Amino acid sequence: MVCQQETLDEILAVLALCTPTQRERFLLYALYDFSYAEIAEMEDCTKAAVHYSIEAVRKKFMKFFKKPT
Repeated sequence: MVCQQETLDEILAVLALCTPTQRERFLLYALYDFSYAEIAEMEDCTKAAVHYSIEAVRKKFMKFFKKPT
């Protein structure tokens, strides 16, 4: 249970580093399984914009979890 809370805290810490747009698009994709096209339609933007937002969040996660402990 403690490990789960620590993991959740780490995930929330990374999401806090994201812009609101990046966070929303990432969560729509990762949690709710919407496609880039569906998110683009919801957000009135291009699929490329959705892709860039999601990739930015992924990079933040990679950087965060690669740091030395």
